[in-house]
Amino acid sequence: MFLLGLFGLAAMGGAAYAISDVFSGDEDEDNDDVIEEDAVEDIPEGNLLEIDDFFEDPAEAEDASHETILSDVDGNLVIAGGPGVDNLSGAEGNDQINGYDGGDIIDGGAGDDTLFGADWDDTLNGNTGDDILHGGNGHDDLSGNAGDDILYGHAGDDQLVGGEGDDDLYGGQGNDNLAGGEGEDALQGGDGEDMLAGGAGEDTLFGGDGDDTLSGQDDGDTPASDFLNGGAGDDTILAGAGDVVTGGQGADQIAIDGTATGKEVSVVDFIPGEDKLLIEWNGPDAPEIGIEQDADNADLTRVLVNGREVAHLFGAQGLGPEDIQLTPGLDPTLTSPTG
Repeated sequence: MFLLGLFGLAAMGGAAYAISDVFSGDEDEDNDDVIEEDAVEDIPEGNLLEIDDFFEDPAEAEDASHETILSDVDGNLVIAGGPGVDNLSGAEGNDQINGYDGGDIIDGGAGDDTLFGADWDDTLNGNTGDDILHGGNGHDDLSGNAGDDILYGHAGDDQLVGGEGDDDLYGGQGNDNLAGGEGEDALQGGDGEDMLAGGAGEDTLFGGDGDDTLSGQDDGDTPASDFLNGGAGDDTILAGAGDVVTGGQGADQIAIDGTATGKEVSVVDFIPGEDKLLIEWNGPDAPEIGIEQDADNADLTRVLVNGREVAHLFGAQGLGPEDIQLTPGLDPTLTSPTG
């Protein structure tokens, strides 16, 4: 299911529109052509044309830089861009848009859309609906917005933002930034040193290979618990109240807000001497840190801050003060995508 027909261009049901051979707009100062709305209305169903088809000399297509705007068209669009195509926009149906070469800006519009970038640095916006976005190669910005979206960064250092809805985000190769937004999201970093932030809702985060940073602390006022798994590598995991943490292979740092209220954090594979527990504390006076071994469960160690339980560590027999550090609050801020 991972590829979902990568670079497939079959029509998706309903009317299949394509860019016509009528460039009805005037060139602007940047030599950008604008395809007007009425240029696509009379195309027979089932036609799929590429912008390359409108140049007799392939070199002209290679050198051309065009801005394509499609909107307010009924039906499901199948749009194939080409070299030098900058902007592609869908309509209200379930559209399939492929940017191919060039640094493309693609907006699916309303409907359940499938958007493909390619080898350049692309910006893909699913807009409303349950969308599927593929960044391809390059350093891509993908934004699902409203709806239950699936975002694939693939190769390159990508930025994926799910937005509203229950989203699935896959970074792939490269050092990626993933932000789930609202809803119950699933984030997977893949290879590289990735940064994952679940956002509001009960989220599942898996860092994958590499030294990753995972955050379940930005839930706002929601009481939802997150599931955070660093995977292989020396990871930094910022856990919120009620979160369940698996550090995975490597020497991991698990940070807990010492001032937060709510249910304690559970760490299922803490290894003293290898992993570190960081207590985030910004108060003027250092708190009192307590370590208690459970009398009935030898595998359970409780960590207390000023007498209040903040963490349950499993497999942490022999935990000592040297395994716990006070630190200022950590903030793995993600930059919102442009476009």
